[in-house]
Amino acid sequence: MFEKTNVNTSKDATVVSFHNGSSEDFTPQMGCMYNGNAITGKNGFAGIAKGETIVLPYHIGKQLALNLAKYVMNNSVAAIDVPGNPVGKPIWSETTLYDLARSFVKELYDEGAPAQQSETEKLLAKVEEYRKITEQVLEKYGATKDVVVASDSGEFKDKAEVIAELEKKGIAHDKRKSKAELEKLLTVA
Repeated sequence: MFEKTNVNTSKDATVVSFHNGSSEDFTPQMGCMYNGNAITGKNGFAGIAKGETIVLPYHIGKQLALNLAKYVMNNSVAAIDVPGNPVGKPIWSETTLYDLARSFVKELYDEGAPAQQSETEKLLAKVEEYRKITEQVLEKYGATKDVVVASDSGEFKDKAEVIAELEKKGIAHDKRKSKAELEKLLTVA
């Protein structure tokens, strides 16, 4: 399932299923961590319960599988001292470690990389985003898209009406000014 890979490889968008197939809960003290961060299982606590399966990004799933495989192998086989060899017999080889680790992880699917956008596409997306925000604001505050220019009494209900009238008449104005200041521009014109 996995080979020796580094982060930022072709597996970056791969999603895996990690299954704690050991006979114990897999805790952060046992290696249920990635880059110094404890991984949380379904119960909301740090660690993954025995028999539990969770969905993870490839690199995290791979690291957890290797850590769990090392823990299982360390606790299932005692180091055998060989006369004249102070280190003893290795508990695992790279092959046995990866074989056991593969039993804990299963590839589910590849999310695929998002398509790159040009600067124009990014700007047009912003325009659409701002349009939606404007619609939400207008809906929230009860305004309509078609702004009424003035009331029967000649007074404007809000600043937006004053700005609309200034724009209609082609009068230069600063939209940051108050409603009263903008209305003065209409009386001068």
